[in-house]
Amino acid sequence: MSTINNEKKVRHWLNTLKKSGTEVQAVQSVAEIRKKDRSLLFALLDTQTISPEGKPLPGIVFIRGHASVIVPCIRNRKTNEELFLIVKQRRIASGQLTIEFPAGMLDDSTDDPTGVAIRELQEETGLVISDNEIFPLNSEPLYSSPGASDEAIYFFGCIKEVSDEQFNGFKGKKCGNSDEKEYITVDLAPQDEIISNCTSIQVMAGLFLFNRFAQQSRSAQ
Repeated sequence: MSTINNEKKVRHWLNTLKKSGTEVQAVQSVAEIRKKDRSLLFALLDTQTISPEGKPLPGIVFIRGHASVIVPCIRNRKTNEELFLIVKQRRIASGQLTIEFPAGMLDDSTDDPTGVAIRELQEETGLVISDNEIFPLNSEPLYSSPGASDEAIYFFGCIKEVSDEQFNGFKGKKCGNSDEKEYITVDLAPQDEIISNCTSIQVMAGLFLFNRFAQQSRSAQ
């Protein structure tokens, strides 16, 4: 196999296929995108793979790595109003200003999806939460495009009560890292407004999973 299989993201993907009973016979790197420190960001691979049933699989895979998404519900301590904390940024795939929940790639933190979710929430919105304030919305990560990419998404939620001043301070707040061409506007929005304006399957999935979690929690009481 190519030396690309020594990269952590690629090793993780190879181990996932091995656990499924899929045999990877050859891996060739078609293209690689690396960070400034030369660590692997993305890779396009051409592979020879055989399924557990003995059938060849389509060989092209985009290695991106897994990601964490967090769905934050914010409660105003003074008024008891509850809204979702969202971020808005323009995305290259559509050119549109998209509504999203805070999210980030696991990269070298492949064993800590919870920590990544907490970190991204703080970096993208300024909201700080602790480990005991976050909860998983699904037992396993969900693949975003299993026919083309290795990316699977861990979904988390949190319900955070804040002061009236902090609640209103989120509206229109500017965040992001300009060095990474990340320009974010933070906002608060009700679910209906998010659904009406979002173009991201991650957002729709996040809302569905959050609502399911809330319903299950009410049923257990």
